Amino acid sequence: MLRMLGVARRAAARPSVMAVPRQYALPLYKAYSTVPSKACAACGATNDAAALQCGACHALQPVPSEVDYFSILGVPRSSVPGNGWKVDPKELKAQWRKQMAVTHPDRLVARPDKEQQIGAQQSAIVNKAYETLVRPLDRAIYLLEIAGAGDVEEGASLEDPELLMEVLELQEALSEAEDRATVEEVGVQNEAHLTRVLGELDGAFEATPLDTDRIKNLAVQLRYWTNIAKAVQEWQPGQRVELHH
Repeated sequence: MLRMLGVARRAAARPSVMAVPRQYALPLYKAYSTVPSKACAACGATNDAAALQCGACHALQPVPSEVDYFSILGVPRSSVPGNGWKVDPKELKAQWRKQMAVTHPDRLVARPDKEQQIGAQQSAIVNKAYETLVRPLDRAIYLLEIAGAGDVEEGASLEDPELLMEVLELQEALSEAEDRATVEEVGVQNEAHLTRVLGELDGAFEATPLDTDRIKNLAVQLRYWTNIAKAVQEWQPGQRVELHH
């Protein structure tokens, strides 16, 4: 029997992000920005490592793989509360638009082929940085990598038996739902779980030193509730509900 909870459901709208062309493979970005500057390949001027174009000649610049996603978007991680966790989505969106204005293909039509290729790679990197930092689950996993705690493995199970039972109950209710009202009820309950775990992550990322084991456990929970929320949004009458955690 589903328990009704008085929690308003929020829509998680995201701006449209350009698709990454298949021919441009993303480099593996490392956890820390260890390269403070770089020389422009065109004029030799010194630029910040995260600069997308040269400040002197405006030629597009490759971004070293050591530069972190915060720097790529022009939002220093040191300026973000909670060790980088409590990002401002509006600021991220504004910075994403600013960076994309530099690398958008329409702006590079008259540039040499090499710069167009750099621009396409930059667009892919900027998009990846934005998507990673704006999505709570991806951001938590990325910050764990920065802390040297490794990845949160796909398929990792919940440690709390009670939480696991609640997940199974919501999944069952969603798979058996025959109308939108039942699906909305599942969504309301799931939103309560999302709100709780995000609040716990707020506190966990404020701790010094970070308890990475606790954050990993919370990230696993967040993955379950995030996947259920996605299934609620995509639910269609008569279609099979498939959840992959």
